Amino acid sequence: MTIAKRRFMFIGAFAVLILLSLFYFAVDPEVSRAMPQCVFHRLTGLDCPGCGSQRMIHSLLHADVAAAWKHNPFLMCLTPVILIYIWLEFFPDKTPRLFRAFHSTMMISTIGVAIIIWGILRNIL
Repeated sequence: MTIAKRRFMFIGAFAVLILLSLFYFAVDPEVSRAMPQCVFHRLTGLDCPGCGSQRMIHSLLHADVAAAWKHNPFLMCLTPVILIYIWLEFFPDKTPRLFRAFHSTMMISTIGVAIIIWGILRNIL
């Protein structure tokens, strides 16, 4: 991918992120019927690993870290990792060693196992 195309995609993704942030800032997922509901939770009554993520994002955008932690502490801890992955997708050449480390089988497997364990533990505790 050319640098110009990568830069254009980065600007587009950043614009989408800003628009989504404004939307999540303005709309409270806890009271709005416009927000998508978790299909897994509706079918099983159990929380999936991502349940509470919309409320967490809304709380973080309102600087309410305690409420964000209550909604989904695992995703809150995983947010920096997700942001690094996003950065690395747009700029893999800036830090090639970090790109390789984050795209290694070990890293992806570790994150996958952690997500599964969180999905189980949050319904037991």
